[in-house]
Amino acid sequence: MFKRLIQLFRGRPMRVEGAGDLAEGHALRALLGDPFAGGSEVVICRVEGELYALDGLCPHAADGHFMDGPLIKGKHVYCPAHNYRFDPKTGKPVGAVCSSAKRYRVVVEGNDCIVFL
Repeated sequence: MFKRLIQLFRGRPMRVEGAGDLAEGHALRALLGDPFAGGSEVVICRVEGELYALDGLCPHAADGHFMDGPLIKGKHVYCPAHNYRFDPKTGKPVGAVCSSAKRYRVVVEGNDCIVFL
């Protein structure tokens, strides 16, 4: 009971199937929930063996989306619209003056991961 109560304050859990198998230095974009009813786009990254999740939109402007696939230098997520890089561990921009990207908590469950929005 107490565990369920804590989950209410930690965000809404959303399962991403197969994300637990994401290769080192890669990112995966995922649409979570219904896009017409407040769904979210996230990018899940594996850096140094850990999974991290960021909001899928560049904080610089709403028209930029983070790319999936290989990370820049194996550790930075990339927005091609603005040529900005972000550290998935912290959400902070690398070599640019910009707001940090929103981060989400991730829990790995077998081959899947749970992202808490």
